[in-house]
Amino acid sequence: MPDTCVILRRVYLSDKNQSVRKTRHYLGNKVLSDFAELQIVQFHDDSGYYLFYCDEKGVEITDTYHDSIEKALAQAEWEFGLRPEEWIVVCDP
Repeated sequence: MPDTCVILRRVYLSDKNQSVRKTRHYLGNKVLSDFAELQIVQFHDDSGYYLFYCDEKGVEITDTYHDSIEKALAQAEWEFGLRPEEWIVVCDP
């Protein structure tokens, strides 16, 4: 992860979360799957928020951009069935 961003929220995914996935993420023609962790991060020079889809080491595989933390949380809830209270607050913006 670049040094220019800070992790605001994180959640570890379970098999239950993987089974309700509603979106496919691609790298070229390859479907990305089996994410281990989600992170909401903000870059120091950006007013938006990124939902990072990470591997078991916490390394970003792909991401989506959102105008607010609430919209990033809503995307994770829709896609994986995660409720906002399931997230770990790492720091506040």
